[in-house]
Amino acid sequence: MTGDETRRGRARLLDRRAFLRFSAYGAGAVGLGAAGLSAGCAAGSPTAASPSAVALDYIRPSDPEVAAAEAARAWSGREASFALQAGVADVDLAGRVVRTWTYGGEAVAPTLRLGKGDRVQARVANALPEATTVHWHGVRIRNDMDGAAPVTQEAIGVDGTFDYSFVAPDPGTHWYHSHSGLQADRGLFGALVVEDPDDTTGADADAVLVIDDWVDGLGATPDEVLAALNPALAGGHHGHGAETPAATPAAAPTPSATAAAMVAGGHGDSVPLGGMTQHVSYPMHLINGRPTADPAVVEAAVGQRLRLRIVNAAAETPYRFAVAGHELTVVALDGFDVQPQTADAIILGMAQRADVLVTVRSGAWPVVARVEGRSESVATVLRTPDARPLRELPATIAELDGRVLLESEMRPADSVVLDTREPDRDYRIELIQAGDRYVWGMSGDDVGRLVMKQGERVRITMANTTSMWHPMHTHGHTFAVPSYGGLRRDTVISLPGSELAIEFDADNPGEWMFHCHNAYHFEAGMTANLRYIR
Repeated sequence: MTGDETRRGRARLLDRRAFLRFSAYGAGAVGLGAAGLSAGCAAGSPTAASPSAVALDYIRPSDPEVAAAEAARAWSGREASFALQAGVADVDLAGRVVRTWTYGGEAVAPTLRLGKGDRVQARVANALPEATTVHWHGVRIRNDMDGAAPVTQEAIGVDGTFDYSFVAPDPGTHWYHSHSGLQADRGLFGALVVEDPDDTTGADADAVLVIDDWVDGLGATPDEVLAALNPALAGGHHGHGAETPAATPAAAPTPSATAAAMVAGGHGDSVPLGGMTQHVSYPMHLINGRPTADPAVVEAAVGQRLRLRIVNAAAETPYRFAVAGHELTVVALDGFDVQPQTADAIILGMAQRADVLVTVRSGAWPVVARVEGRSESVATVLRTPDARPLRELPATIAELDGRVLLESEMRPADSVVLDTREPDRDYRIELIQAGDRYVWGMSGDDVGRLVMKQGERVRITMANTTSMWHPMHTHGHTFAVPSYGGLRRDTVISLPGSELAIEFDADNPGEWMFHCHNAYHFEAGMTANLRYIR
């Protein structure tokens, strides 16, 4: 990016909070003080004086088109009822007790299971000290249940409740998490598995593995990490994240010093991800809410064809995943079947999921997720009943440096291929950063006018002009990646210095977020909205 291009990009940047206020239908000029930039408007966004602001007839989350789309979904006739309470809890991380925010008192929320076409009835009670929501990631649900406040609903206030009700039309491995500030970088997330009655993988059983990077209570909070990255973006959360006081507390670094050290120790390097992998070096990594010192063991029978449903729920960390002594057969990505391919290891960006099959061998086998481009890792155990427990888990295994299967090499199963047609709307955006400051955004004439009508085919080409990769996610829609043979995903990696197009059918009316799923890039401004019009 040239100097002039950088200056033009800076004038168009919005921090996430300002963008959400701006995009809620009453568009107007937005100050960028929170990002440390001059005031301006999103590129291409209609202002109060713009004729397009009057001419476009937007479909809102409460409009009848949203209810009609929900009524058209194939309901199984079954209901799946869940109750979630978001609250403050003390969590034991291998002997280190931290106070954090959770659903249900553990470092990862319970896995929710239901069948294809079931209606979810989920009551969420908020016992946190601030407002919250729940986003059902990867599920094409009705717009007013998406959980992206203030775009699709009002946030659930302190001591309030909200009843989420929607049909889950797509089988696969999905997840749910808070979509309020950096709450998901605590313990407010869990796996959501929608069972497929027509599953063709031949799996005998499955196990869910949720991988996460953890900081809350280990000398800093996520909001303090954001403040260390860019003080102008500090979220102002207080009163949580501190370790539970001990009878004789040991000396510990101040949270701000810990957060600064985490930022100073980041910057891994990965060839598959095009260079720098992250800005934050996390003090702990977890699988199913447990660190390596206290693993959540997966039990399986010898010879069993086991389906591992892997979710990267991290805020800022990509992982390379492998199972010692076993070959992985990848059968699905983000809930969509792929043409099966084998590998020793796979890489998952934040919010991405993969389903892999392993034929279980007798023994106790390390299952390792290593931070991509760095040496830190987390491990658990795959163990058969006849095996002795492992005394110690390794930080790495040979398979991690074997054959790695990248998403660009995978292809969709015939059953999920999106039909080929010319797009009715063809948009182009740039992913940008503001010089050496921690401010990220989207630029270009199309950013503020990503509109569509029901039934249209939409193409969005992302030109990544930044120095980093970005896991880009669409709410309410899944897309095909033409350059990957039409691979279906809801979160795809955009590599630095490259262009990547996604295509989807506009079949879910309302207003939807489209953003980078690096939680800190999102907070720093890399987000836009997809809006339906009549």
